[in-house]
Parts: sequence; structure tokens; C-alpha cells
Amino acid sequence: MRLPIASLFGLLAVLLAPPVFAGPGDKEANQGMNAARGGFCKRAIPLLESAESQRHRPSSAVPLADCYVKQGELLKASEIYHKVASEKKAPGYNARDVAAITSAKKKAAQLDARIPTLVVTPAEPYEGLVVEIDGEVISEPSAAHRFDPGEVLVIVARAEGHEETSQKITLKEKQRREIKLRLKPKPGGKKPPEKPVAKKPPEKPPPEKPVAEKPVAKKPVAKKPPEKKPPRAAEKPVAKKPPRAAEKPVAKKPPRAAEKPVAKKPPRAAEKPVAKKPPRAAEKPAEDKPRVATGPDERPKPAVEMPEPTPPSPRRQRDVWLGAGFQGFFIPQLMFGLLGEGGRDVLVPGGDISLSTRLGRRFDLVFSVAYARFWMDETPFKPKGHPDTDYEIVESDLQALQAGVRLVWNIPLDRDELFAFRVGAGLGVGWTFMGDLYRTQAYPGDAVPGDPGSFVPGDPYRYVKCRGPNNPIGSFRYCNELDYDADHYPGYVEPSWFTRPKGRPQGLRPLVYPWLVLPEIGLALRPWDRVAFDLRVGASVTGLLGGLGIRFAL
Repeated sequence: MRLPIASLFGLLAVLLAPPVFAGPGDKEANQGMNAARGGFCKRAIPLLESAESQRHRPSSAVPLADCYVKQGELLKASEIYHKVASEKKAPGYNARDVAAITSAKKKAAQLDARIPTLVVTPAEPYEGLVVEIDGEVISEPSAAHRFDPGEVLVIVARAEGHEETSQKITLKEKQRREIKLRLKPKPGGKKPPEKPVAKKPPEKPPPEKPVAEKPVAKKPVAKKPPEKKPPRAAEKPVAKKPPRAAEKPVAKKPPRAAEKPVAKKPPRAAEKPVAKKPPRAAEKPAEDKPRVATGPDERPKPAVEMPEPTPPSPRRQRDVWLGAGFQGFFIPQLMFGLLGEGGRDVLVPGGDISLSTRLGRRFDLVFSVAYARFWMDETPFKPKGHPDTDYEIVESDLQALQAGVRLVWNIPLDRDELFAFRVGAGLGVGWTFMGDLYRTQAYPGDAVPGDPGSFVPGDPYRYVKCRGPNNPIGSFRYCNELDYDADHYPGYVEPSWFTRPKGRPQGLRPLVYPWLVLPEIGLALRPWDRVAFDLRVGASVTGLLGGLGIRFAL
């Protein structure tokens, strides 16, 4: 039995012993990779550069290139990506190195598309042309050259017989820029000899061929014999009319009787001169007045009045409404940053039932009862100003009821009050009647158990829960019993803030909390007299509010 027992102890010694026989630069590589994952590139770059100078490993070179990208040094990062992508699996490479080679190929292609290029094209051939960019002579200016974005480039160009010119430019990501280079000749300088242009001799037109004139043959014109007209037929003799019969004598009328003498009318008396009426004043336009009777038998006619068009009556006002709908909150990660570090975006779904009554013509007083589910997945968080060793994994499955009252001002947007703009504010109180808040100490997930030097700050979103004090081994700075969170291990439930355990700070689980919305804006649609739809958004102490509901008039 000695051999199996010795083998077992030897295996445990290998697994639990610290890496005494680690390769050169492995310690710096582990620390640099953890810092890079946590976003601390200023700290990670010198560690990873030191590790690469001692021994190259793809698993440490790729995080170094990632940090170069974040610092804006895309050319350095591209060089490392291409170098790692061209490698093949070598003896001593582990799974991390193989994964780094695979990812480097993809990252190199993505990064090359982001690196801007510059092309300097001379407008004409210049003798002895020299182009410098940032003091470095460019052998082929017309070729595309890559530079880091955001860097100020100084371009200097000179040629024989021309003045030196310079300009500054800044390239942006993915930019493909071309500069047309034009140099001014020096005063009194010799211009480059122009190439003689060979003139073509004028083309002689081909000699014209004489055109032989053809004799025109004259055709004899045949004369037509004169046509003889046929002799006219003998004219018919005109029949003479017989003489008229003797006209009858006209009977003469007997002479009229002597006409009676016409009695002459006595001469009229001298006519009186007609008095001229004075000119009438400008007639006034007729007014719509009732006609006045001018005779005993004439009756006055009443004035005819045209009825004025009556405007359509506004929609009937409804004083009491019963509504229901969706109501939710959005808690951005920014709100966690007001109290500490970490956190995540949280969506709180729920719904509400409301009863509103009209105050006057334009205001509504709304009473509501709402439900909210404050569910949050595992999230790293630590108070502001605390060290990284105080990070905890926080979870929540709290559920709450909220009662509140809101005052809303309705502003109609059309005559029929089909649409209305709503502005208001509200306040109330919430009660978490169900669920708990869980807190657990955490440590860097990339650390190597048994190696205390590998437990360095990293990306808090890769932290994992501690299983107990100094569990795993070497995590005593993160998983311990030295502070207020000594018992924050799996299964710990945060007490209410109305409870203060002995020897512990006051609990943080909210039991009753205030609720305030200011401002709240929305849009109401009333397609029917007794039905309306409401869309509203606002800012509250529990996050950004959003709601969509329907109301029925009672």
C-alpha cells in the first residue's frame, strides 16, 4: 500500500503547491492579464511588455494588443495580432495559447479595417521629389501608408527648383485620404523643359478628278396638228310672244266729299316753369329694417334674419375614469455609480390600476395601486471609496406594492379633444411585501487557487462567490472574517433597514420606501367618448418610469 499512498500524496502536492517552477515572466503575465481584463490597461501594459520580453506567449501577447487598441495605438496592436495569427501550436502551449491564436486572426482583420491610410499623389512629375511624414522619408508617396487615428501628421515636400511646402493633418478611423501635391516653382528658377510636341504635316487634299461632261441629246419635239372644232349646230329660231290683249280701262273713283274743317285748339296758357329738385345726397345703403306700412291696407313685413352657423359642440366631459395598464421602471447602471462601483441596468416590470376624477375643466386627480418586481441577477458591487477586496455579488428577487396619487394637467391638441398632451407629477409610498436581498463576498475569477499572488484586482464582472473564509485557498484578502461582511457567504440574506443585528451595521433591505415622479409627461388618445388610451414617461426615485394604459368612463 506504500506506493498508492505515496502517489496520492505526490499528486496532492503537485496540485496544491504554488508554482515554484513557473517559467520566466509568467508572474508578470498573470498579473497583467488580470489587470487587462479589469480594464486597467495603464497598469497591465508594462507588466505584459515585461512578460513578453522574457518569454513570448500568445495568451499574454493578445491582451497586450487589446490594451494597445484601447490606448489608440492601432499599429502596434495590428503588428502583434498578425504575428500571433501566423503562429502554429508549439510545444509548451496550453489551451489559452491556442485560443489566443484563433482570436488573433479575427481581431487582426477587424482592426485592419479601422486603421486609416494616407496617399500623397504629385499633381505632376517633379525632379528630385522628397516627401517626409513626421520626419521620416516616404520612398513611395503614391502608395497607401497606415497611421494611428487621431495623431497629428506633419507632411513636408520638396523638389528641385520648387519651394518647400508643409501641412498638418489628422486622420480618423477607417478614413482613406488622398492628398494632391502641388509645388510652387521658385522665383527665377528654371522651369522643366517641356517636351517638344511633334507637329503633323498638313494633309494635302487629294487631287480632284476631272468630270467628263456628257453631251445632252436633244429629242425632236413632235408638233401636234391643230384640232379642228366641229361646226356648230343650226341655232333654233326664237319663238316670238303673241301680242297682249287690250288692257281693260281702269275705273276712276268718285271724288271724295269735302272734308270737314279741323277745329283749331285754343293756344295753351303759359306753362309754369318746373322747379328743379335739389340734387339728392348720396343714398345710404339699405338697412335690414322692417318695412313700414304706407297705406291703410298694407301690412308691415317682418325682417328676415339668416341663422348663424352653430359651431359643433365639444365632446361631453367625463368626470370619473377607471383605468389599468402596464407600468415599469428602468434603473440605469449610472444610478449605482452614485453610491458605489459596479451594478448593471435593471428593468422592473409591473402594472397598475387607477381611478381618476376631473378637477375643473383641465385637471385630473389620479389614485393608483401598482405592482413592481425588482428582480436583479448576480451583480458585482462595492461602496464608493472601498478597496477592490470589498466587492460582493448582490442578487434580488424583491416584489413591491405601490400606492400613489398624481395630479395631471390636460392640454387638448385639437377642437374635438381627440388628442391631449398631459403633464403632471405624483407621490406615494412602496412596500416590499415579498422577496429578499442576497449579498456574498467575491474574489477574482481568473485567480489560481493556492497562489496568493494571482489574486489581484481585475474585471469585477468576472468575480465569483466565495465559498467560505479563505476558500479557495489564497483568497484570504477577499474571502475573510475581518470586516462587517464577515458572514456574507452563500445563503446570507440581508436584513431589513429597520433591523440592526448585534455587532453588525443596519440592514439594507428596503421595507417601506417613498415614491416620487417629477415630471411626468404623456399623450392621451380618446377615439371614443368613453374610451381613452394613455402613454406616459417620467423620472422617479426608483428609475425612469414608462407606462401604457387604457381608461373607461364611468
